[in-house]
Amino acid sequence: MKNHIIFFSGGKSSFSVADWVKTKYPEDNIVLYFTDTKWEDDDLYRFINEASDALELPMLTHAEGLNPIELMFEKKLVFNSRIGDCSKVLKMRVARQFLKKGIEPEVVEWRNKQYLKSDDFVTDATLYFGIGWEEMHREGPIRKNWKPFDVVMPMIEEVIDNAEILKKYGLTEPRLYKMGFAHNNCMGRCVKAGMGHHRNLREQMPEVFKELMEQEHHLKVCVDAFRYIKKIPDDEIDEEYREFLYRQLDDAYRDYFYGRAKKPKVYVSPALTMEKGLIEFTTYSFMKRSRKGVTKPFPLRDLNREIQQESSQIDIHDVGGCGCFVEFDENDNDDDASETMSCKINTN
Repeated sequence: MKNHIIFFSGGKSSFSVADWVKTKYPEDNIVLYFTDTKWEDDDLYRFINEASDALELPMLTHAEGLNPIELMFEKKLVFNSRIGDCSKVLKMRVARQFLKKGIEPEVVEWRNKQYLKSDDFVTDATLYFGIGWEEMHREGPIRKNWKPFDVVMPMIEEVIDNAEILKKYGLTEPRLYKMGFAHNNCMGRCVKAGMGHHRNLREQMPEVFKELMEQEHHLKVCVDAFRYIKKIPDDEIDEEYREFLYRQLDDAYRDYFYGRAKKPKVYVSPALTMEKGLIEFTTYSFMKRSRKGVTKPFPLRDLNREIQQESSQIDIHDVGGCGCFVEFDENDNDDDASETMSCKINTN
C-alpha cells in the first residue's frame, strides 16, 4: 500500500485531482492536505468539507494560527505584488516543516479520519498538485522544492474536466468562481493580485473591499511609525526607551489587527509626532507603472478613487495572484518558524 498526499487548496482543480487519485489508487492510503491561511471564504470551507465527505477521504488541516493581515502586523511589513510572505509562511513553511521534518503547526484538525488506512501516510508519499497547463510556469519550482518526494500533476498530464467531476459528485462549485475570480483563495483578498482583481472584489464584495482598505491604511500608519522610531538617532534616544516605544506601539494596534477591536487604540507620544508626508507610505497590493516606466506605490485607496472616477488607468486584465508553493525562502530557518515577530521591522 502506497501513500498519496493531495495538496487540497479549496479550488476545483485540486478536487478533480483528488478524484483522479482515488479512482486510480482506490486501495492505497490517500490524504487530502489543506494548509489554512485563516483568511478564507466560508464557502471554501463548505466546499472542502463536502468534498472530503463525498470522496470518503480523510482531510488533514494545518495552520500556523495567523492570517495574512496578522502576519503583516507581526512582521511590520506591508505585503505587495513583490513580497507575499503569507504564502511562504502560512502555507509553504507549514507544509514543509511537517512533511520533511515531522513538525506539526499550531493548528491540527482532521475530518473523516476514519478513512485513513495507515497513520504513517508521509513515508515515501507521492505529492499531488492541481496545477493545470495554464500554470506550467509553477511546475518546475514545485518539483524542485519538494525533492525528494515524487510530484505528480494530473491536470497537466491528463485531460480532466472540472465541471464533469463536480457533476459526478453533485457538488456546487465555490461561489468565488461564480463572482468572476480566477481562484478560490483568501476570499478574494490576495495581496499579490492586481487592479482587475481588486476592482472585481470591490464590485462583488464591497464590504470586504472596504474593510481591506481600512486595514491597509492602519497597517501603513503602524509600519511607518515603527520605521520612524527606528530612524531616531542613537544620541537622542537610548535603546531601552526605543524598545519601550516599540512595545507601546505594538500594543496600541494589536487588538485591531487580531480582530478584538474595531479601531486601533489611540496612542499619542511626542516621540511619535510626524509631519504629514515625512515618511513615504509603502504599497499594499500592487504597483502602478507610470508613463515614464517608473513603478510607484498604488494603494487600495488610490484604486478606489480611480474606480469612482471611472479612470482609464485601471487595467482590468491585471489579475495576478501569489501562485502558492512556488517561492520557498532558502534563507528561512525552519527551526525558528514559530518565533514571534512582534516589533521586528523590514526596511527593504
